[in-house]
Amino acid sequence: MASWDDIFDQWARWVHSGSLVPAGQSILGKLIENQGVFGGGGGGPVLDCIEAEVEAAVLRLAAEDTAAATVFRIECGALGFHVQDDTQLKRAHRTGISLPTYKRRLKKARETIIQQLTEKRVKRHA
Repeated sequence: MASWDDIFDQWARWVHSGSLVPAGQSILGKLIENQGVFGGGGGGPVLDCIEAEVEAAVLRLAAEDTAAATVFRIECGALGFHVQDDTQLKRAHRTGISLPTYKRRLKKARETIIQQLTEKRVKRHA
């Protein structure tokens, strides 16, 4: 399996490629529209992939802690763009928070998302 950092990088690229569900439509809504069939033709978003699972986990996190989800999106590059000399300190200051707060929120987000993805994979293979 790829490292978590690799998975999160893939997810951020997936977000920027426009693979998210169209605005105003939930993943559940897309599944209902497609009668439970994941992904598929027509250039629509692919919903049965690790990137979609990461996005779902980030959305669940955002429901309980928007700030942590936002920091995670910024850190992974899914919100905004990283420049070569970008640092966590610069990202924290752009966000208007201290570096320790940025790191604490990022740690919470990573742990929560990894836990959700791990639990889902364990259930799938049980």
